[in-house]
Amino acid sequence: MADELFFLLRPEFPAPTPMYGRRPMGEGTGDIESLFSHFLSLSHDHRLTPKKVIDLVLPEVLAKLSRFDGTRLGWGWDKNAGKEMIGSGHVAERWSTILSSATGQTGLQLATMVPLAAHVYGDMTTDQDRVCHQCLGDDEAQGRLPYGRLLWRMKCVACCPTHRCALVTPVCGRPPDTTKRQFLRVKLAGVCSDCGSIGHRCNTAKAPIASADEVWRAEQCRRMITAFPAIEASDPAQLPQRIKEYCAEPGSLTSLALRSGATISVLSRWINQPGARLTFDQILDICGTEGLELAALLQGRIEKTDSFGTPVAPKRIRRVVRPANHEAIRTALKAAVETGDSVTSVAERLRVDIATLAQHADLYAEVRMATRNRKAASDTARQDAAIAKAEGVAIKLLRDGRRLTPRNAKGKGAYFYPSTVEWTVLALIRIGLGDRSVRHPTSAVRMSDAFLSKIEAAARRVRATFGETQAMLLLDYR
Repeated sequence: MADELFFLLRPEFPAPTPMYGRRPMGEGTGDIESLFSHFLSLSHDHRLTPKKVIDLVLPEVLAKLSRFDGTRLGWGWDKNAGKEMIGSGHVAERWSTILSSATGQTGLQLATMVPLAAHVYGDMTTDQDRVCHQCLGDDEAQGRLPYGRLLWRMKCVACCPTHRCALVTPVCGRPPDTTKRQFLRVKLAGVCSDCGSIGHRCNTAKAPIASADEVWRAEQCRRMITAFPAIEASDPAQLPQRIKEYCAEPGSLTSLALRSGATISVLSRWINQPGARLTFDQILDICGTEGLELAALLQGRIEKTDSFGTPVAPKRIRRVVRPANHEAIRTALKAAVETGDSVTSVAERLRVDIATLAQHADLYAEVRMATRNRKAASDTARQDAAIAKAEGVAIKLLRDGRRLTPRNAKGKGAYFYPSTVEWTVLALIRIGLGDRSVRHPTSAVRMSDAFLSKIEAAARRVRATFGETQAMLLLDYR
């Protein structure tokens, strides 16, 4: 009776997972741990290296996720300090799903830039790790291992908004003879990978004080990360719609573009074309010049920020389009016909685009035709040289009564690599002489009819002299 009562009243136990159900540190705040740092911490808790987790634990998880059939994890997972693991692309989304299945924890995508994927576009993360030494010291003072914040990996964030000091790339400050050997090092965010110093205390360089604009940008991004759950659930179409309403007055959109360093055509396309997205840096510049709250704007609300003083200067600099010197362009195109330069090289030298050159249709077409003819002549010369070399080797081998094989050709001082065109020509000549043991080269499919006709003519010349001497080898190819 007691056993039956236990089974009736037993609690619902979570499904077992191959790894601990560890949550990212700083969760729910703007100082949330990045997914890359979380993965390193998770591996450290299991007393395994991250590579061991990838090789031994995660394949079992991948086998149960049908949506990732054929996916392999291995080389490159930590490239650029785990940049792809914390970005806004499908790779970061895949990593968050895999680690969620491995630990049974949901919401790990909030430790990446994935919540912004539907709202903005562009590369938002740095290629290197960056830290605030004072924050790492605070972690130790609170009795936890230092960890890497997602905020620190954002390109537009140059400082710590809490301590108002610049973020620095961690570099070991101890002599090389004091560093740990490679197999004794611990790969963990907030710990020096060379000497093992916790909190990067080995580097005593003092970080410079950040400017007011840098602090404002960092604080806006930290508030945005705090609001990631609401941003992820919001409608992306509301963001451009609010800006359209904000610029409802005639000329307002042009004024906004001038103040924020944007291009009026880009802003117009963004607010009028469904599905269009703006770069994150441009949206942050708009918030800086207008004093808007970034987190609220991404959710489709216009709110003035409470920490706004003077307008924050935009970081994006509008591209300066210089007028083209069409007389110099015509002179350069005429010279290119004689010198053999391509339209691409002319455009690079004059610092103009191809469309500008194409405005001079007559000279543009003449230069392109000359380039095409020159390339065709070069290809013909290369083909003729390959045929002559292969045909010469074939005649030498047949005079000695030997088969036309690459190994025998090497004895005549002509070694043909499988990737060279001479290899393909020699194989086709063998086929033309009656050797049916040769597999048809796959590269021959890409050869032009004119090239194949010349190879066939070479095979006929060799056959007229020696006949079909290449009898099929008595080999079993089954």
